Amino acid sequence: MFLTNTATRTLPAVLLLAALLAVPGCHTGSTVISGAAVPAAAPAPGTIHAWAEGRAEAVPDIAVVRMSIETSGRTVRGAREQAAGLTRAVIDELARQGVEDRHVRTSRFGIRADYEYTDDGRRLIGYQVSHSLTAEIANLESVGDGIDALSEAGGDALAFHDIEFAYADPERLLAEARRNAVENLQRHAQQLAAAANRELGPLLELTEVSDAPGPSPPGPYLAAEKMVRARPADTPISAGSGTVSVTVRGVFELR
Repeated sequence: MFLTNTATRTLPAVLLLAALLAVPGCHTGSTVISGAAVPAAAPAPGTIHAWAEGRAEAVPDIAVVRMSIETSGRTVRGAREQAAGLTRAVIDELARQGVEDRHVRTSRFGIRADYEYTDDGRRLIGYQVSHSLTAEIANLESVGDGIDALSEAGGDALAFHDIEFAYADPERLLAEARRNAVENLQRHAQQLAAAANRELGPLLELTEVSDAPGPSPPGPYLAAEKMVRARPADTPISAGSGTVSVTVRGVFELR
C-alpha cells in the first residue's frame, strides 16, 4: 500500500517532464532536441597581415653641386697657393650668387707627389693639389648660369663632378607619403577581408618598412667624372620632379 501511494504521487511529475521535452525547441542543460533550429557558430577571430606603399611627388628645391679645383706645380707651395687662389675665387662667386657660407663645405683636400716613371726608375716632377667643394644652391632657376659663372672663376682647373637635387623640407613630403601609405593599407586590408567574407577589425600593429630614414634624391641626375669645364656655351640644367615613397605593414583583427 505504501509503494502504491508513492508511485501515484510521482507519476504526474514524470508526465509533466515528458510533456515539456515533447515541445519543439525545448531542452534543459546540454540536451539537444532533434529537429530544433541551432544558430551557426561565428567564425573564430583571427588576424590579417597587409602592406602598402604611399607616395608624394614634388619638384626639388635644392641643387647639390660637387666640384673640385685641381692644380699642379714644381713645389708643394706653388701648387697649393695656386689652388688656394682659385678656390677662393670660386667661393666668392658662390657668395655673389647668394649661397651662404654654411651651404659650402670642403669635402676633400689632398696633396700628392707627381712622378715620372722610366726604365731607370721614377723621378719627381712636381706636386698636385686637389680641393673638393660641395655647395647647396637654392635658386634652381639660375643653376645653369651659376655653373657657367663658376667655370669662369675657376678656369680650366675647375671640374664639376656631379649635381643632384634634393628637398629643403623632406619631412613634409615624408609625412604626406606616410598618410597615403596608411590610407592605402586600410583599403588593401578591407579588400582582403571582403574577399574572404569576413569583417575587418581594428588595426593592431603598424610598422614602417624602410631601408633609409629619408627620401632618396630625385632624378634626373647629371653625373660624370668631368661633367663641365669652362665653355662659352650656356649650361642647361633641369631639376625635373621626384617621388618620395614610404612602405608600411599592418596587422588587423579579422572577425
